[in-house]
Amino acid sequence: MTSQKQSLNNFFTSFLAMSTSDVSARRGVSRRGFLTVAVSAIVAGVVAGVGGYYAGTLAAPAEVIREVTKTVERTTTITAPASTVTVTKTVTATPTPTAENEVRIGNLVSLTGQLAAYGQPAAYAIKKCVEDVNRLGGLEVGGKRFSVKLIQYDDSSDPSKATALAEQLIFQDKVHIILTNPGPPIIHIPISFVADKHKIPALVDGVMEPWWSAGPYKYAWAVGPILITPIPEGDFRAGKPGYQAILNYLLFTNMFRDEISGNVALFAPDDADGRAWYDLVTAVLKDAGYNVVGVEKRLGQYAPGTMDFTAIIREWMKGGADVFWGLSIGADFATMWRQAYSLGWKPKMVLDGRSLKNYEDVAAIGDPKLAIGLADPFNVWNPYIPYKSHYGGRTNMQLAEEWTKETGKSWSDALSAYSWCELVCRIIESAGSLDPEAINQAIAQIDVVTMAFGRMKFIPEFHFCGQPLYIGQWTVDEKGKLKMEITWSPTPDLEPTHDLIFPIP
Repeated sequence: MTSQKQSLNNFFTSFLAMSTSDVSARRGVSRRGFLTVAVSAIVAGVVAGVGGYYAGTLAAPAEVIREVTKTVERTTTITAPASTVTVTKTVTATPTPTAENEVRIGNLVSLTGQLAAYGQPAAYAIKKCVEDVNRLGGLEVGGKRFSVKLIQYDDSSDPSKATALAEQLIFQDKVHIILTNPGPPIIHIPISFVADKHKIPALVDGVMEPWWSAGPYKYAWAVGPILITPIPEGDFRAGKPGYQAILNYLLFTNMFRDEISGNVALFAPDDADGRAWYDLVTAVLKDAGYNVVGVEKRLGQYAPGTMDFTAIIREWMKGGADVFWGLSIGADFATMWRQAYSLGWKPKMVLDGRSLKNYEDVAAIGDPKLAIGLADPFNVWNPYIPYKSHYGGRTNMQLAEEWTKETGKSWSDALSAYSWCELVCRIIESAGSLDPEAINQAIAQIDVVTMAFGRMKFIPEFHFCGQPLYIGQWTVDEKGKLKMEITWSPTPDLEPTHDLIFPIP
């Protein structure tokens, strides 16, 4: 442990020195150029011990693992009433296929409940992918053409219901693979347990570390952000910027290290995810030389649904915090931010990896001008990404525009679910069979380019495919409407759409 901690200290010390030692030289290059060089230096300097050092804070809470294990063990038959689920089958121009010539994809989505803001656009995008595939005549599997049947169930953002519905997909619907929408580990871990128990491949979406800590898995795989675990040497992501979410927080902050006080406010709900994140970033910030205001009493760790944050804000002000890091609930952030404005507290930068992703959450703040400069430090998808769908050439911008036209809502990064489905279809074609063992083996070997994420390949040690992570900041357009701009990109394929915004105006 001592050697791991020393390696971590050396890593952050060298990065901090790099980011602050020569301000005049740094300003000789662009902010984006500096950030890219800095990230490359950091990722190259991360040692394997860092993953072990943080293993405790990233582990799924024991009570979560115990509960979902009991749920899976006792759920051997379907327990959810049929009337409580929503089934959506895509309508295509082809005749209804027989069981012998269709690929059945089971999709658990949160159309209602706390995760509906993610589930609804994800369900929409997955339907669009299946429509594109069937429009081209379906999938070619082992020399035969198969149409795709999508079976979508609403899990109501409920882990117990998700578990029961996963069983229903396997035993009643006879699906060949299960697909989920973005969500927390408490949803994805039980689904993964069900997949492993019944040897049916499943692809879930979420942060790697808490999901993987409940494993290992054989038939469950995941796509999403990696928090800070070092990427194995030899992987195409290793040594490249933008594949570890916590480093995106730190890199944005260190870009302006000489222009801030070094006092940081943390803001996260007092739940399993929030507590783990609070512990993790506290360690990261401390080792990077920052001061977390009120850390001794976990200041900023709040009860979800809190309506009065004035006491917390006043303590942040008293502690001189001019940097804000959060992983908060959208409605709670909006309440807090309005109260901060009323009290006259305006930090120079605000980074939140959950509440600043979706238009609806940010619009809840009220005055769009109050959102200018607010940053999502690990934006996983945006419509400016230049890749095209393998099935018909659809672009990310076309998908976003169709979503807005049909729903009246702004785009959400959950629309990236198009390419989870796209990936599943590529996997099944690569397997050349509908046998679950063949599909599972194909997942381990797949290496393709998709519309939403570019190159996708699983890290076999983790059963995980890490996504590139952008930095997005909110602005207002010429009509005064909120607009997300990409202010830093991890890939040369996408140039930023706007300069970095600092300080918040």
